[in-house]
Amino acid sequence: MAKVAYVDHSYHKKTVSTKFIPEILKSYGHDVDFFWDESWQGGKSVDFYSLLSYDSIIMFQSFCDIKDGDFYSKLHDNVTYIPMLDQFGVWRGPINNTENFWKKFQGSKVVNFSMVSHGITIGAGIRSELFRFYREPLKKVSSTDGLNGFLWIRLEDEISWKKVKLLIGETKFNAFHIHIAKDPNSSEIQMPPEEDIKKYNITISTWFEDKEEFYSILDNANVYFVPRMEEGIGQSFLEAFSRGQCVVAPNNGTMNEYIQDGFTGLLYDYNNMKALDFSQVESIRKNTYESCKIGYYNWLMSHCKLVNYIMTKNYDAYYSRYNYFDENAIYNKKYLNVKKIIKKIINKLYK
Repeated sequence: MAKVAYVDHSYHKKTVSTKFIPEILKSYGHDVDFFWDESWQGGKSVDFYSLLSYDSIIMFQSFCDIKDGDFYSKLHDNVTYIPMLDQFGVWRGPINNTENFWKKFQGSKVVNFSMVSHGITIGAGIRSELFRFYREPLKKVSSTDGLNGFLWIRLEDEISWKKVKLLIGETKFNAFHIHIAKDPNSSEIQMPPEEDIKKYNITISTWFEDKEEFYSILDNANVYFVPRMEEGIGQSFLEAFSRGQCVVAPNNGTMNEYIQDGFTGLLYDYNNMKALDFSQVESIRKNTYESCKIGYYNWLMSHCKLVNYIMTKNYDAYYSRYNYFDENAIYNKKYLNVKKIIKKIINKLYK
């Protein structure tokens, strides 16, 4: 089986939101070594040239620095990149020209978990496969009387309690839990005023000793407010999906790639925030849970395709599609040798 180098953003050591890819690879018998990129906080990026002995190199969101003029595909014969939609900031409007970003990935493979980022990738001339991730649905969905909300405030400048209040309007919530744990470099969180705490019966947390404590609070909610304007995959709201909760989200990716407004969740226009209709929360929850069961089954069925794609050599992945491979590509030599042999045979035949 293959020996895989897995390069990842070091923040994911804390969130463990990306461990599912290595776990799938290991379940198919492959060995995976982790390499953590610290460049986002002033540390070192992973040295790509030190990974060349591996059979396959995967870079999740973070990517290794290479020399100007180098392409990953010219240095190694099996490189896969997994971008996150939120790194492009599509929700803010037209994105900057991404030609320079994608240049080093020419001839490499890309795995996408968003239709939007999949389109961006193919538009840049890069080989991409789209997969749809789902979490395993709970065996039983908890029942809740009335409306109980849950909000994790990560980015005060994006989705704050003040903005969520606009979505609630005059709707009565029996209780509301706010978890405050901001992302790196985000603004300071503004706590709800005392009158709101009393009115909405708000409880607040900043840290949980263990996940069970967190899950017990999450289980009490039936309305989950997405914490960010855009998600890479959307692990947090997909967790809510798996619990049969009504997910409330801005009409951006990847949320709007999963949510059908009014049927499997509620979408809103961030530029025109107004009170939403929460009267159908219970039917939405049932639809959400059923869609998660189907989605999770399809996700499990796609594992074999995902592993095969990752293990496919770059040259083979591009075969009959694009030709980014020249005589300097180290892994292309065997194909060039075959061509030379065939050319010699043809020349002899026609002498």
